[in-house]
Amino acid sequence: MRYLIVGVLATAAVATAQELIPGTARPLIENMPSNTSGYICPMHPNEVKAEPGACSICGMTLVAGHPFDTRNYVLEVRTTPSVIKAGAPFKMRFDVRHPSSGNPVRDFEVVHDKRYHLFVVSHDMTEFQHIHPDQQPDGSWTIEAVLPRAGAYRLVSDFLPTGGAPQLLSRSLVTADFGGDLESQDAHLEADTDLRKTVGPLTAELRFDPPRLIAGQYGHLEFTLTDSKTGESVADLQPYLGAFGHAFILSEDLRDSVHSHPPEWRDGKEIASGFGGPTVLFEGYMPLPGRYRVWAQFLRRGELATIPFTFEVSTLDEVLRPR
Repeated sequence: MRYLIVGVLATAAVATAQELIPGTARPLIENMPSNTSGYICPMHPNEVKAEPGACSICGMTLVAGHPFDTRNYVLEVRTTPSVIKAGAPFKMRFDVRHPSSGNPVRDFEVVHDKRYHLFVVSHDMTEFQHIHPDQQPDGSWTIEAVLPRAGAYRLVSDFLPTGGAPQLLSRSLVTADFGGDLESQDAHLEADTDLRKTVGPLTAELRFDPPRLIAGQYGHLEFTLTDSKTGESVADLQPYLGAFGHAFILSEDLRDSVHSHPPEWRDGKEIASGFGGPTVLFEGYMPLPGRYRVWAQFLRRGELATIPFTFEVSTLDEVLRPR
């Protein structure tokens, strides 16, 4: 999924490639490294500032980059062995190249404790992994993985090149021992009618704001967590990758994805550090109507719980239409 970023366009070319304040010869951003043009929020790319600071929406630390450059970087994916079989370990290698020069990219920003987040989802959306490749001396990224069942899988890479813009790039893999046709792997989701689910030690109840999510508008998914045995509110969530939860949202057609984290502040106030819960809020922008699946992840007492829900996103006309 790409975000539309609206901002000031450069009116002239200067030696440092910085943008100029319209009608002047003065750089828009003073003392900015030559390979950047603003400071952006990895979670809200529309949040652009001329100076370092924190996102006014979620509180994340802004990083230097090119917020007005929404091009996809070139991503090459190779596997060893080249023939992948379900249940057998294999290695994936990811090479990132700049969209203009084609040069290998070696520098990446840390976003929630990692420079590279990788999501592996089966095409039927029943299998899910959130893993993190390791960077090699040559700048590439590698990781060993196992695909549990024969079939087709979607790989979604989430990273932020230094001086670039946030990237969510998708590729597909098919195991060699899959004998069916790819159409048989398509997801056929049904929205959950019971928005309360238990996984391991946690029971999660999901609420939407607005109650019916609208395509093309930001919405919120709020999880309220209780202990699955005692029913008591959970207030001892541990930070997982720098946040009290992670949520990955994917459309039924596998085209649009969101990697969301809880805000670091709410209503202008910083959310306390230490332990989290019982409510965890995620933000999502679903560009098109249809069905989506969210995998929310929470760490408690050293155990990671991944809790999936399927939900519907409506058009504005559908929401306004009298029932």
